[in-house]
Amino acid sequence: MNLKFELGETVYLKTDTEQLQRMVTEISLSGSSMNDHVVIYELSQSDLSSKHYSAEMSRNRNAHINLGI
Repeated sequence: MNLKFELGETVYLKTDTEQLQRMVTEISLSGSSMNDHVVIYELSQSDLSSKHYSAEMSRNRNAHINLGI
């Protein structure tokens, strides 16, 4: 199975106005088969964590959001 992100990888949330660095700390799979599944990533930043889909994440910081553009 090809995952878009790996454990320990540094990522950013596309909609985070602060563009804080987060680390992938957990990967969860759910669904009825390997061909019909959903991947959810747990991201940690400091002592906080949250769960997200790959569409919400990016490997690159978005400077435009950070500047309010």
